[in-house]
Amino acid sequence: MGSSKNSVSFAAAAGAATLIAAVWMYNQRSKKSCKSQDESATSCNSLGCVIETKAVQEHTEVDVKESSSKDDTKVSPAAADVNSTTPTSDSAPTEESPSTTQSSQRRENGAFPRDWLRQLLLSHAHNHPNLPQNLQDKALVVAPMVDASDLPYRLLTRRYNTNLCFTPMIHARMFIEKEGYRRKFWRFHGMPKEDRPLIAQFCGHDKEVLYQAMKVVEDHVDGVDINCGCPQNIAKKGQYGAYLMEKDGGDCVVEIVRYLAPRLKVPVSVKLRILPSDGESAEPRFEDSMDLYRRLVDAGASMLTIHGRTREQRQRKTGAADWEFTKRVVDEFKDRIPVLSNGSISNMDDVERCLEETGADGVMVSEAILEYPPLFMQTNVEATNYKRTGPGRLQMAEDYLELCKEYPPDAGGQGSGLKCIRAHLHRFLHADLQTHTIVRDAVVRSFSMEAADNAVKMVRDIHKEINHDPTREQLSWYVRHRMDWEEGFENKNPEPVPEKVFVEEKKVEEVEDEADDGGCGFSPCDPFGESCGVEDGDY
Repeated sequence: MGSSKNSVSFAAAAGAATLIAAVWMYNQRSKKSCKSQDESATSCNSLGCVIETKAVQEHTEVDVKESSSKDDTKVSPAAADVNSTTPTSDSAPTEESPSTTQSSQRRENGAFPRDWLRQLLLSHAHNHPNLPQNLQDKALVVAPMVDASDLPYRLLTRRYNTNLCFTPMIHARMFIEKEGYRRKFWRFHGMPKEDRPLIAQFCGHDKEVLYQAMKVVEDHVDGVDINCGCPQNIAKKGQYGAYLMEKDGGDCVVEIVRYLAPRLKVPVSVKLRILPSDGESAEPRFEDSMDLYRRLVDAGASMLTIHGRTREQRQRKTGAADWEFTKRVVDEFKDRIPVLSNGSISNMDDVERCLEETGADGVMVSEAILEYPPLFMQTNVEATNYKRTGPGRLQMAEDYLELCKEYPPDAGGQGSGLKCIRAHLHRFLHADLQTHTIVRDAVVRSFSMEAADNAVKMVRDIHKEINHDPTREQLSWYVRHRMDWEEGFENKNPEPVPEKVFVEEKKVEEVEDEADDGGCGFSPCDPFGESCGVEDGDY
């Protein structure tokens, strides 16, 4: 027992040392110019973009002392080797990881063999005994979502056939420079072993910054991904996300992939959209998109995720994802890399239809699975007469809060703490919040775990009082925009509305958000933090 504890402590120390070393190398390159290129990030200060390493070193010293009373030596950046980190026992790549089994088969450009994803999924198939045989080697993926694909939520979805998760989008420069930001998104000893397979997604446009950030996590994940999908204005300002596809005519992101692929131990993938119209035609630039994808694959990308929409298709203009175009991408690269399809998935009927129509190696889901984590199960589908045969939304909220207690809001991988938790409760219980404003107000004011528990308990009491039937539950938050653009949209099994319905939403009084929120301030129009990137992020 003591030996195991010591090994984990030593690994944690080594992981922290690796982070310090990576940042040290980054700072040496940054001394020539202290001007931040990512405008959305906090600009460099007078200390020369030096990371706050004091707290990191304190963690290192404590862990080293715990691991061995004989060795009191502190690890310095100069002594640490960024290329030789020590993974922890509970999160390190296993024998099945592509980083160990297929590294010798990598192509000259750094790309992994065509079947790396399939082999990864099959090596973890024993964790999903209820997954149909024909889907065991297909990726059923939770998308990277800011303040949404947090650690407790990922663990919740993995109980219901999700076999691959992405972290929330991590801003590479902020990750390297800001200790507080880094603590939100990562744990020094990596994520728990139950949170695998896992791909860490980063955004940015500086290849060296991205490299240093990815180097920190590569021993604790099964791949790294570059965000070329976020359509928000802050992404335009920071020159990342969907706008990175258009920077320098695509040369920037191609060079990033070419630089990263041969230098990292794990596969480098890219999540992309379709290039928007150039103004000369109303049609998206399909041919330009295909040309960019080819250049990325040639540069060393080991997987592409195609969100079949342009950056202009969002919120009420979302529209259906273009699966026909996704099929074209799959056909183009079917012998070279796996391709995932993202968009227009609401249940397993959609999953199976998408896989059949596109031939993709898997599907990535965002909004629908945010509201109902068991989406990858046979529930609310034609075979069940669209009845919910899986757990109800109340159980989702309760189970999520239990996981949050095991992995507290201030732990790495959680996102923005309680704001993140409130946003999840808002989606899980959206149908209840539309008709019971007292519950909505309670969720809005959940600034502690106790308050969040109380809000969920109120829903349980209401469900008991009205004799709520979970089998009648349908998606609510997910379809808030869909009925505006999908012709003939129909709720196949509408949930009965309680007798008391509050037609006008009660105005929420502005209150002060928790001091350590670290994100946008709370306001009456933003009670769940959705204006910060949850509502229309990289979906």
